[in-house]
Amino acid sequence: MYIRQQEVLSPRPRATKATDFSSAINLTASQVEEKGKIFNEWQDGPFAHLTHVEIPREAASGGFSFSANGYWFNHLLSVNVYCDSLVGISGSQDRDPVVADLVTSGELRFASRGENYAITPGRICIRDTRTSWEFTCAPRTQVRVIALPRHALISRVPSSVTLLPAYVADVETAEVRFLLNFLEAIEKSSEDLDGSLATQNMALDACASVFAGMLTKNPQQGLSDHQAALVKAAKNVIENHLDDADLSPAMIARHIGVSLRSIYRSFEAADESIMSFVRRRRLEKAREDLMRRGSAAAVSEVAARWHFSDASHFIRTFKSFYGSTPAVYTRNNRA
Repeated sequence: MYIRQQEVLSPRPRATKATDFSSAINLTASQVEEKGKIFNEWQDGPFAHLTHVEIPREAASGGFSFSANGYWFNHLLSVNVYCDSLVGISGSQDRDPVVADLVTSGELRFASRGENYAITPGRICIRDTRTSWEFTCAPRTQVRVIALPRHALISRVPSSVTLLPAYVADVETAEVRFLLNFLEAIEKSSEDLDGSLATQNMALDACASVFAGMLTKNPQQGLSDHQAALVKAAKNVIENHLDDADLSPAMIARHIGVSLRSIYRSFEAADESIMSFVRRRRLEKAREDLMRRGSAAAVSEVAARWHFSDASHFIRTFKSFYGSTPAVYTRNNRA
């Protein structure tokens, strides 16, 4: 029996619904031999730029597995992919997105017009598929794929500047850190994606600007153009490090790959200082701790965990925000 699940897309009850994306192929060795055109379904959808796709004969004896899970909204694809050995062509004149492949295990190879790139774990390759690329995927490769329409970049590139065919960098590069932090923040706020076309447009616009910066040798330009996207990426870093003693504007700027000045300027535009946001989120976490522990809560322990200077400072800050001391607030609200 030929076992396959192809692009399973959730229904779109309204125009602004962000679409969860899932695609899977699982074949035994005999099924690989029996079945010819396995990838015909990719002629439509976000993988349409992949053509002449084949499972190498020498790899067929081990069967074949492919899966992709993530989001596809407003023509922006962001998915985590697992793929066994595969070869083919990426790029065509009528389907030419700009595609980023961030490898976490295995290897991808791309070749075009004398250019050859081996993308190993911890590396990213961003390709303009207006150029056709021969690609090879090693067995058991895992890769984060981000793709968006080429025309979304062209509008951000001066007419005198042409896109590079490819950009290859380490995952720790500033612009790559920003891109991944921003996408993580976007994907965590799935309700915003589902209900807000503005959020979807911001995601597409920010990613297009970052890609355009990379493919025009001006990566920092893409980072500085989108203050709302920068704030979202910064808040994602803050949420991931709220209990770190060394959480600071400088540390946040390092994590998302922008200057300290850019961080301050972006938060000022959002009418909240970065450390005010940190203090508010730590206070909210402290309140959750108090409510969970109830009468067993030790104010000094909670204050220390969330990095208030001492219990007295924590009590004053808590009262100014919630209108009562931690003890009174906990007693009244648990009751």
